[in-house]
Amino acid sequence: MTASLTAAALLADNPNLALDELTAHTAGMNTRDEDLFWAKVREINPTLCPDW
Repeated sequence: MTASLTAAALLADNPNLALDELTAHTAGMNTRDEDLFWAKVREINPTLCPDW
């Protein structure tokens, strides 16, 4: 599963996940995948991390 699909699946299952819960899912990802993950999180829920 790609990083962006992982983010989409996590937020589809639980749209109220906190940043620290999402951060736990990025453990072991390379920098590129982590960037894609957070880009998808921001796309799905821009209010979750408004400063980014």
